This record gives sequence, structure tokens and C-alpha cells, in this order.
Amino acid sequence: MKALTIVFLALLVNLAHAQQPANDKVHGGVSTQTPAILCADQADNRIRLVDPFTQDADAADLWSYPAAEAPPSKYIPTDAKRVVMDGEVFVLAAYHGRVRLVRFRDSKLIKDYPSYSSCHSAELLPDGSIATVNSNHGMLRLHHSADDYVDTELPYAHGVTWDKKRQCLWVLGDRLYRFLYRDRRLSLDQSFDLPTSPTGHDLFPLRTEPKLLVSNNDALYSFDIETEAFKPLSDLHWIKSASQHADGSIWVSDPQRPEIGTSWQSDSVIPVQPTGANQRHTIAGSKFYKARWWQDVNFSY
Repeated sequence: MKALTIVFLALLVNLAHAQQPANDKVHGGVSTQTPAILCADQADNRIRLVDPFTQDADAADLWSYPAAEAPPSKYIPTDAKRVVMDGEVFVLAAYHGRVRLVRFRDSKLIKDYPSYSSCHSAELLPDGSIATVNSNHGMLRLHHSADDYVDTELPYAHGVTWDKKRQCLWVLGDRLYRFLYRDRRLSLDQSFDLPTSPTGHDLFPLRTEPKLLVSNNDALYSFDIETEAFKPLSDLHWIKSASQHADGSIWVSDPQRPEIGTSWQSDSVIPVQPTGANQRHTIAGSKFYKARWWQDVNFSY
């Protein structure tokens, strides 16, 4: 009888633990220490978190939205970011015509706002508002809700990143712009010329350093926020996304994969720093627009 009681109590403890909200550090075995890639896959209009090391395409998915067994989204995804709000992990996804905030642990759709058909990227602000950049429309949109938003003209709007320490929003378009965010309003603080051409595309912070990865049609650069200087990292053209691995290396979506789809799609990520690294992670069957390492981004959240 005593043994049965112990077993019963153990089962209760395990059940209670299972019913608690999953912590991102252990969710589904996908911690931020797990090498995984979050991508906006246009092959079937899903946001996918994938294991880049598996050789089995069917086993590559660690998480997806919509889930693999659900119908795909009717909206085409362009970007996906791991974001944090009040200690909870979410995936913020930009689509042509939409921006969505999805809770990671249970894939619950938390926010679903309309945006322009050229929505390229999005960022979560500390008060829960969302900023989107819309390239063909040349517009930065600040979403407070589905019906409450403010548009600011910004030519070639392509990238957006929140700076937690400086409490400002970096926005990439024909220039690199810095906006202050106070009382639910954005105000332009400063802007910087881009090297070579006014064709900014991707904007993403390094994991901990005060630097931004900035791509345009011509190359990839780092922008040092403290010195306000650009430094070239790669001369590859048309880089759509860039991020930093936990080991410090810089990876980009391979822009030279026309055989898998249109010129803006890829199925591979490759390192550009340090130079000379002969590596590639290919996600079989994918046609992603942007792909980034699954990671804590202390710069922003």
C-alpha cells in the first residue's frame, strides 16, 4: 500500500509539472542552446523552426506555425523573429498583408494585425505595440491594435530592430534611421547614409555587442552604434537575412540559390564571418525568404 501511495504521488507531481506553462529553455526540447534555425518558408507559407543538422527532411521540423497537420496560411511569410515579452517567448511573423504574434509554447495566436502587402519585417516594442516596415509602400507602420495604427513615410522600408538599452527603434530603408519611442509615439532622432547604395534590406542585432548587421543590395556590414561607423563583412549581393550564431560566427541566407525558386528565396544558410569557413546548412524542400538562428537577443528584449 505504501509503495502504491508513493507511485500515485509521483504521478501527481509529474502531472502538475506537465500542466505548467512551458519554459522556453526546455520547450519541446528546443532551448536557446539548441542549434536551430527559424525561417519564413514560402514553400508552404509556414513559419518553421528546423534542425539544420538532420538529413531527414521529415524530421527537421522542431516547431511550425501553422502546425504541419494544419492547412497552410493564405498569407506569404517574409520574416520571423524570436521575441520575448514579460518573460514569455513568442514568434513574431511578418507576412504580405499581415503581422502576427504567436506564443511559442502552445502556438496560440495572440495578435493578428493587417499591414501592407509589402510587409517585410516586424518588431515587438516594450508596451506590446508592433512596428512593421513595408517596402513597396515606403511605410513604417506602428500598430497599437488592429484598428489603431500610425503610418510614417520611410523610403525602401525593409528592416526594423528595437534597442533595449537606448530605448529607440532602428529602421532600415534608403538610410539607417533611429527613432525615439515615447508615449506610444515614434519620432525621428537621427539617420545615417548607407555605404554604396540606398538599398537597405536586412537589419538584425548582434547577440550582445552594440552593433547591427545591415545588408543592402551590394554587401553586408556591421554598424557600430557607439562609433556610428559601418564595417564591411561580406561582399555578397542581395543578402535577405543575417544573424549571429552562439559561437560568434555570422551567417546569412545564401542569396545564390536560383535553382530552388525565385531570386529572393533560398534553402540554405552559410557563414560569412569568419571568412574561409566552408559550411552550409540546407533545409531540404524549403523556399525561405529570411532565416535566422534561434537565439536569445539581449540587445532587444
